[in-house]
Amino acid sequence: MTFTLYKEFRLNCFYVNIAALLKRLPVEDAHLVYLFNQAGLFYCDTEDEDEFQISPYYRQLDDFVYGLFGARLHKKGSSAGSEYMRTLKEALASGRSAIIESDIFYLPYSGFYKRTHFPHALEVTRHKEGKFEICDHYYEYHGILEESELQAIFDASLDSVFYKRLYVWSLQKTDGAAPGEITPAFCESVIKDNQANMQGAVTYDCPPGSYPGLAAFEPICVKIKSLKTIEEDSVKFKAASYLYDGFREIANSRYHHHNLLRAIGEDALAESYLEADQSWMVAANLLMRAATGNQFQAFEERILSRMERVKQKEAENTALLQQWLHRRETGPAAHIRKDKSTTA
Repeated sequence: MTFTLYKEFRLNCFYVNIAALLKRLPVEDAHLVYLFNQAGLFYCDTEDEDEFQISPYYRQLDDFVYGLFGARLHKKGSSAGSEYMRTLKEALASGRSAIIESDIFYLPYSGFYKRTHFPHALEVTRHKEGKFEICDHYYEYHGILEESELQAIFDASLDSVFYKRLYVWSLQKTDGAAPGEITPAFCESVIKDNQANMQGAVTYDCPPGSYPGLAAFEPICVKIKSLKTIEEDSVKFKAASYLYDGFREIANSRYHHHNLLRAIGEDALAESYLEADQSWMVAANLLMRAATGNQFQAFEERILSRMERVKQKEAENTALLQQWLHRRETGPAAHIRKDKSTTA
């Protein structure tokens, strides 16, 4: 293996591990920019009144991994710790690394060890003589865990509120050759899908009952307004954390879409997406300040005012995408750069 840790602070803990698996194929950093391309939005309530979904992602990442790099993400779940350990060993026996899940509360190297519960993902690169080499790219940790330690982590995580099953992800090359180039048609399809979702299309894997695109701002703002009325602190902070995490992930998606647009030479449009990234991050930070001091009523007006600015920026970007697509329909798209994709 040519590297240990993959450092990219704008990818969430799962996505940074996917990037690490791909780099071990190997795939060049310059080509990963085309993978993290979704910049949509949807909001959806769930059956649990204390929970909801807010996300910029409306399509499975595996579709892009296969289309861009000729590999498939293989996922296998287990509901028992011992079975999960066997699944991990089977994945590592192929000679490739694997992604595992854990409640970070139980990871002994973590700063959150026995302090804070939340779901996490990390990479296991190999297993030898009862020891597992791990790369926690998100927290920039590279080290060894004994099998007994890892088994205890699996058992405890399956008893946490986050997991009924734990999944192992591994990357498997397909029999066919990987696609040879990033085509104008691919780039146009990405922009078309993002534009369609932001205009209100429930595209691909949006859950039933979703509010897609710009329509998501109304229920999001309703949820923000509800924070000051929730009496139970644990419920209030749970809802605030869902919003905060969602806003940060949406901001990250705009940052990565900005990188894709720069890669195809659309610098002005890329700059507009960078502004959206920054605006979502400001909204997230305002939420964090409100939660830290339990001052949701005092911060509500500022947060809602920021959300109105974010909505305006998203509406502007959606219109710019529509203009971009219209220009493709009325003129050649040959100026979009073609890149050679790396194969294993």
